[in-house]
Amino acid sequence: MDLEPWAAYGLELQDLGPKGRGLVAGKDFRCGEVLFREKGFRAKSPEHLALEVLASAEARAQVSHLHTGPLCHLEGHAGTLPHGVSEEEWFDAYSKVRFNSFELNGCCFLPIMALFNHSCAPNAAITQLPPHEECHTAMVVVAEQGIARGTEIVYSYNSDCLFVPLRERRKRLLSNWGFLCKCSRCQVEEEAGLEDDEEEPPEMPQLLSWEEVDLKNVNLFQARHEVLHHPGIPFSERKQIFSAQLAAAVQLAP
Repeated sequence: MDLEPWAAYGLELQDLGPKGRGLVAGKDFRCGEVLFREKGFRAKSPEHLALEVLASAEARAQVSHLHTGPLCHLEGHAGTLPHGVSEEEWFDAYSKVRFNSFELNGCCFLPIMALFNHSCAPNAAITQLPPHEECHTAMVVVAEQGIARGTEIVYSYNSDCLFVPLRERRKRLLSNWGFLCKCSRCQVEEEAGLEDDEEEPPEMPQLLSWEEVDLKNVNLFQARHEVLHHPGIPFSERKQIFSAQLAAAVQLAP
């Protein structure tokens, strides 16, 4: 039986509780050691990448494990949907591509690298490999003491976030990736009183609200994100919440 791609590098995919899945070191790694290499997909835009995914059953299977980003569902397609593709299928494919890609001579999409979680105290970093015109990358250990077996491997989704205060850092992560960061660094800073106290869980009218004060509410943003992925929410209602999320992202963006 063939090994999963990450297993060949000595990595393990584990359920990490509330934060979902993540890749964990199955052995000790030294500082500077390569954890994983991946050559991804590249196109001129997320829209073109999404079309490639929808056109191939193999590609659909390859991205089926990915998280669908909450801020991308209402973007990227203003015309007629591809033949035989439903609105939900388009939103799902486009969101997965947009949520897990980055700029690298166009749009670069890395389905396996997307399994590495974020941390504001990273022990690894992603780097581009030659040839630079291709979407070829490596995850490298940056922790000075290395990474011990059983430790989750984490990197920063945006290195600029590492140099800003807690509240601003969380706003940037929320507006771009749709989650309230609870990494070790954020939790320590939150316990030190560097973030506002959490609010009571909001009701549906608040989730659909376009009031400016609600759009700027970081905790309300996170609540919308959690509701979006609840299987019991009708698609039409989710679209309304997506709209509120997009408007909120403009308010929260740095």
